[in-house]
Amino acid sequence: MQKEIIIAGFGGQGVLFGGQVLAYAAMDSGKVVTWIPSYGPEMRGGTANCTVIIADDEIGSPLVKNPPLAIA
Repeated sequence: MQKEIIIAGFGGQGVLFGGQVLAYAAMDSGKVVTWIPSYGPEMRGGTANCTVIIADDEIGSPLVKNPPLAIA
């Protein structure tokens, strides 16, 4: 089973932190995880998003085109 999630928002909203917490929680339960942050050069107010993939087995590619779950 593989879950692909994209979390998006603006800088300062905790988007990257939320993705990191999700990734650490999955790792603690024995899953294979990728966490890829993406953000602009602004300190606050710029766009921010992260991609989290949680799987039981090895993850072939950390890229997600059409995620079944998006949190904005």
